[in-house]
Amino acid sequence: RKASQFVCWSAFACDCIEAMAPNVSARRVQPRAVRTAAWAVTAISGLRLASFLGSPFVSSPAAGGSRSLRTVRSAEGDVKQEEGAAGPMSFMTVEQDLELSPEEYAMALESEIEAQRGKYYINGVVRPGNLVVPWKPVDEKALEKEARRVLIKNGIKDPAGDDSVREDGDLSLAPVGDQDVSVRWVAGEPGTKIGYVVERKAKNAMSFQELASYEAMETSYLLVKDYAGHVYDYQDFLVPPGSYTYRVLCRYRSGDVQVVDQKDFVLREPGGADGLTSFAFFGVLIAALSLGSYFADQSPTA
Repeated sequence: RKASQFVCWSAFACDCIEAMAPNVSARRVQPRAVRTAAWAVTAISGLRLASFLGSPFVSSPAAGGSRSLRTVRSAEGDVKQEEGAAGPMSFMTVEQDLELSPEEYAMALESEIEAQRGKYYINGVVRPGNLVVPWKPVDEKALEKEARRVLIKNGIKDPAGDDSVREDGDLSLAPVGDQDVSVRWVAGEPGTKIGYVVERKAKNAMSFQELASYEAMETSYLLVKDYAGHVYDYQDFLVPPGSYTYRVLCRYRSGDVQVVDQKDFVLREPGGADGLTSFAFFGVLIAALSLGSYFADQSPTA
């Protein structure tokens, strides 16, 4: 619109000059007067052009740029605010304890027990004859204890205060293959504990030997967690067959060291048979071969 107005004013100025030219020549007006009139019309047209086009081309981009900058900053602020809100909220959802009514806790415990039960069945399908280890029945007490431990880890505590993982314990030893031993225990309330140490002693040895400590880089996972119920699992590799005593120690900030638990364990020869059983088997085999050879010699010949 403003450009068209400028074109109209320019055309008007040209028409004025052309209209003045015949009159000037007829009246013999001096050329200087014509030039002055032309300059006046041109000046008026220039001022008009400046008033129409000067403001939009100078101020509008700045205003538009300001609006764009505010929009960008607002968008960035929204993104940062959303990111900032997501971080602390996700942290709080993990760290804060959930307060449930006794009925709600019972439902959560039953659901978690069923989830733990599925681990003992093939593909999690709970049905008769589908156990992963057919000769080992499911321990209901162990299921409930594990379910409570998982709930506590997720910030869900029993409103009745019946938490069974306040103290360290439940040390269990199990063979892994033919030469490894799994040392597993459950941690209680962290309190002023620092970390755990695993030790082993042969049957006839006088003192324990340290196997793992929270102070070592490769076993730093033995440091105390900030919640009760964490299950620690240390694997002792390449253990020679024999009888051993395993124990777990806990060190406190005061410098005290206490025994969490200790148990005896026997790791048999590879294949599950000890020396005496193997000797008896070979003895019976040799005797059977000898008797067979004797009766073969006594048989009548043709």
